[in-house]
Amino acid sequence: MLEFSFTAQHKALLTDYLSSTELALPYAVCEGYLFAIICSPAGIEMEQWLTTVSGGDEQIAEEHVFALMALHHDISERVFSGQFQLPYASKAVVELQQWSQGFLAGIEHFYAELVNSVVLNDELNSFCQQQHAIANEFAMAYVQLVENAAVESGLYDEEG
Repeated sequence: MLEFSFTAQHKALLTDYLSSTELALPYAVCEGYLFAIICSPAGIEMEQWLTTVSGGDEQIAEEHVFALMALHHDISERVFSGQFQLPYASKAVVELQQWSQGFLAGIEHFYAELVNSVVLNDELNSFCQQQHAIANEFAMAYVQLVENAAVESGLYDEEG
């Protein structure tokens, strides 16, 4: 029987592999992408997400495939047990940004269809639109936060 417990060794193996393959998703992007497809109302076959994550690497080693499967299983278990939390502290801005990019890539295949569905009841449709508005507000606040932090750090001035 295959062991799908995700370990620190799996993470190190995947971090090294994903960063050494130009077309592969960086590790944090991979985590966000897997989270999104796990939460998706329309599942994605393993071959499809493996191709996306590995950047189409047809020579991907078995150990990397098993490590990716273990990561997928780990995220899935945490999601469906209600124990999922963002895997990065608030100070890990780069990783949070990458995780978010992966999440956005993962929802692409179902988000538009879901929010534009005419069969959604009014309450769900309203909720989706409210969440979209919140995301837009968050995006603008995030832009302002990054701009303020950049200027405050002294690394950038207000001119660019």
